[in-house]
Amino acid sequence: MSHSIPLIRATQTNKSSPGEDTTTPTSKSLELLKKTLYEKRKKLQEITERQASQESVAAAGSISGPTSTTPQSPALTKHEATPTSMDQRSVPDRSMPVFASPADMTVRLPKVVRNFNQPENAEIAKIAIIGSPNVGKSTIVNDLVKSTVSIVSIRPHTTRERIKAIMTHENKQLVFYDTPGVVPEKNISRLNRELVTASWKAINDADHLLVVMDCNKLLEHTLVTESYIFQRLKELENKVPATLVFNKMDLVKGRDEKLQEFVREYNQQYPAFIKTIFTSAETPKVGIQELRSHLLSLTQPGPWLYPANQKSEQSDLSRVEDMIRSEIYAILKVPYNVKQVNVGWTELVDNVLRIDQNLIVDRPGLKKILVGTDGSVIRDLTLNARQLIGKALQRRVLLNLQVKVKSK
Repeated sequence: MSHSIPLIRATQTNKSSPGEDTTTPTSKSLELLKKTLYEKRKKLQEITERQASQESVAAAGSISGPTSTTPQSPALTKHEATPTSMDQRSVPDRSMPVFASPADMTVRLPKVVRNFNQPENAEIAKIAIIGSPNVGKSTIVNDLVKSTVSIVSIRPHTTRERIKAIMTHENKQLVFYDTPGVVPEKNISRLNRELVTASWKAINDADHLLVVMDCNKLLEHTLVTESYIFQRLKELENKVPATLVFNKMDLVKGRDEKLQEFVREYNQQYPAFIKTIFTSAETPKVGIQELRSHLLSLTQPGPWLYPANQKSEQSDLSRVEDMIRSEIYAILKVPYNVKQVNVGWTELVDNVLRIDQNLIVDRPGLKKILVGTDGSVIRDLTLNARQLIGKALQRRVLLNLQVKVKSK
């Protein structure tokens, strides 16, 4: 529905004196114009709010809870609804934009809760997780915390900074530092320096260390990064107690004997290992419960750092952008050169959140790939990301993604 504001021609109501310019607006006509503009704006805002309410039921109802799987078709919902009043018939179609509000600082800043109730006999352990890129560190953290805190992708370096994840059980709290994949120093020029050094900084803050190895890589590939990891571990002045985790066991069935050689070798190189656990994050999951119980046994008396219901220190905006980025990787398998710019974080009625984000690409060719034939790729990307975000934030979400080419 279009809302055009009629042009009001200013005229004089009093008789003009001879030679007077009749096109000059009078104060009365200007007042009439101002009043009309105000009424039109107010009416447009009311219609927009009604449309947003109806849109939230049609488009976001399918992701209102963690159990939602298949999104409801907005087109079907629109036609199934039977108008019962003139007001309902006047609601504009879904193409009408909702006024977007930018994300404020409460959404952009990390979540830090300073005042919360501590349990009796509180215990805590801070655990840093290191390993080569794409060994499954983030998947393990998500399984331990039972929430999507770190994004997962087949692309290495999906985790671009140190992420804190929190798991609380009874009077015990585990704070995980999920770090980017370790990169040998000879490759430092290829990547952001912070990304390269984040893993080693996390060890300084940790009570315990998880060293994650990819079983399939150990048996099938060269181990340059793994050798570098253990060289750095041997150089640590403070030998942090550690657990050795062999992940992706589902890929090496029947070759367990060969892995035992690595167990012996790595324990010799870093004697601070207190336990070795074999895991698989694929369904059925293997070793995750054993790892969770083992880590909970390592807590020491001390105050909690976070409330019991908090899963991550990341800001809501950062989590949302990570989830969108993970879907970009999943669909395109490539684009590190897609820049995300948040342009809207708008609270609507019925606790519905509308998120508007621009995806900035370097060239028109990449825009065509990201949009897809008749918008098929960006439509799937938006749908998948919207479901992830809705589950993570535990609320209804409307997501609007626009692909744009960077201006020169």
